[in-house]
Amino acid sequence: MDDGKLSAATNLPDDLVVEILSRLPVRPLRRCKCVSRAWRDLISHSHPRRRLAQTVSGFFYHLHGSPPPAAVDHAFAFLPSTSYATTDTELLDSCNGLLLLRCCRASSSSSLSLQPKPAPSSYAVCNPATGKWVEVPEPIYAEGTFGLSSDYLQGKRQTRLAALAFDPAVSSTRFHVLQLVERDYFSFPLLSQNRFVVEAVEIYSSETKSWVVCDFSEWRLGFQVTCTGQQATYHDSSLHFALDDGAVMSVDTKGEACRVTRVVPVIQESSAGAGFIGRSQGRLLYTRRGAERWTLRHYTSALDQFGRTLFKHHYGVVAVHPDGNVIFLFDGCRGMLMAYDMDRRTVRDIHPLAEASRQHPFLPYVPLYSLEALSG
Repeated sequence: MDDGKLSAATNLPDDLVVEILSRLPVRPLRRCKCVSRAWRDLISHSHPRRRLAQTVSGFFYHLHGSPPPAAVDHAFAFLPSTSYATTDTELLDSCNGLLLLRCCRASSSSSLSLQPKPAPSSYAVCNPATGKWVEVPEPIYAEGTFGLSSDYLQGKRQTRLAALAFDPAVSSTRFHVLQLVERDYFSFPLLSQNRFVVEAVEIYSSETKSWVVCDFSEWRLGFQVTCTGQQATYHDSSLHFALDDGAVMSVDTKGEACRVTRVVPVIQESSAGAGFIGRSQGRLLYTRRGAERWTLRHYTSALDQFGRTLFKHHYGVVAVHPDGNVIFLFDGCRGMLMAYDMDRRTVRDIHPLAEASRQHPFLPYVPLYSLEALSG
């Protein structure tokens, strides 16, 4: 930038500069810090930053084997203690700054029964950056848990996986919650190998404040859909779930369409279970563990695909960076969170997480400072 243009840019009023910068994605916004000290300070200042694009500030993850806390984690101190601090609260999903929680009320036990009665539960959506939260009305199908086999012994329809759909660029006040309605089939009962066959999707809209059940029989897929994963990704008005057979199921938030896209050819299928799907820089990234290594495939809205070998199989993919070519891994043997740079093809350690649970997803968190979110 020549001196004349630089001088003109630095002399703009702060309000106008913030209005311009608020339209930029994260990477160009970072480069704008080099324009001048005034722009650097403006981008870094807490008040204007509420209107600017944000990037990943950290991860939410579950601790393995630790006793339940006496109160809600300090990150959720704004939740009413009478409702949420007395029982288990599971963090299910993170989407563009909002979090989806499953809140289980205290279970009751009977003197005539050795097992406690199922605890009533509900969903809540919250914004840790502003302290706002809303409780979602009770769905038609009761909320389940993360696939514990005891929840499925009756072979009844249950819910296990739920995800959040929210895009502040489309609407800062509307969101959707989708939960998969499944039936558990034991392929090998003696080995306790479960097959969670998806039979319907139940969708909640904050605009209508109601749930709608979309049965798979209406979409006439012609085959069974099984999903043992615990993670979904929202992109382009649809939630995308990694299935067990090397495919991705995409369900739009209106429940009008369901599409299954095969990412891994049938001849390359393995028994590794569901892959991992994430969103980065406007694309969906899919990784799947084979016999020896992980393979990355990404496809745009046109479903252009390519694959490439990445890293050894004993690493678990837990997240992708939304604004860079970085995949986050978890080494269960060392209890280490790591980052894989796809451009340099290098892996580096980030932080030891010895008590992290591999049975729950790692959820990248991008702060959302908009006061409009959850205000509708």
